[in-house]
Amino acid sequence: MLSVITKRLKSKFKKDKDFKEIAKGGGTSFIVNAIGMGFGYFFVILVSKIYGSNSASIYGRYVLVTLLLRIGSIVTRFGCDTSMLRFVAAFAPRKLGGNIKQISKKFSRLLLLFGIITSTIVVIGSSFWGKILKMPQNIVILSAFFILPMAFGLFYSQSLRGLKKIGISSFLRTSALPTLNFILLPLFLLFVPKQSILYNDLPTYAFFTAILITSLIGFIFWKKFQSAVSNNDNFDASHSKSYKQLINNSYPLLLVESMSFLSTWIDQLMLGVMGSNEDVGILNLCVKYGMLSSLSLQAINTISAPKFSEYFFNKDYKNLAKNFRSTTKIIFWTTFPIVTCFIIFPSFFLNIMGKSFSSGSLALVLLSVAALINVMTGSVGILLQMTGHQKIVQNVLLISVVIEVFLNAILIPSYGVTGAAIASISGTSIRNFSLSYYVKKYFGFNSIYFPGLRNLS
Repeated sequence: MLSVITKRLKSKFKKDKDFKEIAKGGGTSFIVNAIGMGFGYFFVILVSKIYGSNSASIYGRYVLVTLLLRIGSIVTRFGCDTSMLRFVAAFAPRKLGGNIKQISKKFSRLLLLFGIITSTIVVIGSSFWGKILKMPQNIVILSAFFILPMAFGLFYSQSLRGLKKIGISSFLRTSALPTLNFILLPLFLLFVPKQSILYNDLPTYAFFTAILITSLIGFIFWKKFQSAVSNNDNFDASHSKSYKQLINNSYPLLLVESMSFLSTWIDQLMLGVMGSNEDVGILNLCVKYGMLSSLSLQAINTISAPKFSEYFFNKDYKNLAKNFRSTTKIIFWTTFPIVTCFIIFPSFFLNIMGKSFSSGSLALVLLSVAALINVMTGSVGILLQMTGHQKIVQNVLLISVVIEVFLNAILIPSYGVTGAAIASISGTSIRNFSLSYYVKKYFGFNSIYFPGLRNLS
């Protein structure tokens, strides 16, 4: 049986160049993401060992700081990073190095402007944000100074992704921060005694330092690869973009990313406001396990996005559909065994991280089912975004987020972490099946894969 599967894969690699590229890039991304995710779990274990019975609460505060920075980073990037990905993916195969250089400079200036504005707003409203997120005002103010570096780190990641530099792009986007957190926290412990007022916030300070290092790494690699691409300096005036055009192109993508972020994090955000830091820490760990089961989807998305843009730019709809179906099958079968383990043994996996996380068993089961729904529909959101249908994605995400907010408001006061998980699986179902409907409508093929279901064309 195994030999038959191996032969089929080898045949597929030889015959289908695009599938080979997606599989190779996806494999690279999978490995890098898995390493980063592994360090993320080790970081939770490290926090649990250091802080003992208070670990869930301290980890919860750390999660809320990362939430604040992620929100600030999204506003600062304003969709510019996703626009950059689309433009670079379209220009690089045509060797339009001059165009890439032009939009890189303009987007960098926009990020700088938006970052200064966003950080200023956070500092001015630090007292308000501190009360809402239940964190000290000084931590909120300090966080404001790391919004811009975080935004640039993610911008460089997407830029490199457009050049199909999948390894370093994946590292910057998903692996750098958790890996550096795990390395830096023990180093900080060498210099900060338990009696220090800084002791309980050391995970946060490690995160701040990791952001600076990640941004610097991204800058170095982007300059290196951009110089190689821009050597020819070919410039097509018909593809020149003004600041107004770049903003108009990026704004819908900002809305999409904002809705996507909220659909992923709204449960934790509302739990932080309506519950406790401990609840946030427990739910975040369950979400991390859910992300592990979606690792292959994240990996395939990394290389699929520029490929979808390339197919669409060249009007190659046949190969677009073919490769979408192929990758969805791979995603499903690499995810199903992991999800099954989480559903059958939730308490075992939570107790690995410490007994203070054990109350999230039912939430982990629900989020694992949500992860399965997410992978069986494939990269529907990425496909629609990369083919000019970002407004559809924006509207679907908006509706699903509104429903999640409503359900969280009703369920969290009575059911806590489990209530947030119920809201999450509801939003995931609405979001993914709705986007699958639009893929069928615009591209004529069914994106959903599940054994026993016919793949309608």
